Amino acid sequence: MDKLDDLVRQGGEGLVLHRQNALYQSGRSDDLLKLKPYEDAEATVIGYKPGKGKNNGLMGAIKVRMDNDKTFYIGRGFTQQQRKNPPALGSLVTYRYQGFTQSGIPRFALFIRQQNE
Repeated sequence: MDKLDDLVRQGGEGLVLHRQNALYQSGRSDDLLKLKPYEDAEATVIGYKPGKGKNNGLMGAIKVRMDNDKTFYIGRGFTQQQRKNPPALGSLVTYRYQGFTQSGIPRFALFIRQQNE
């Protein structure tokens, strides 16, 4: 973890860990693992975006407001049941992310849970 922290401080995204005796193979492999730091935070639900494709007729994303009043959408991490019954307007949700964009929006936001669930 010290190596990961050092690499991230230098501007790296993370590490790729591999089994020492693994041979090279093209594509995805159980012999490789991406290790990236994640942070989590809370935000208030202020709206919804309708789903598309397999989520047509369901919630596609929730619009949230952070404590600093910046808003963004979270569309990943939901089960189909949660898409049918999304977090209520005004509720507090926890999400995971990887740093911030230049405009201060969390990168790769992923829904974790609704508070008091």
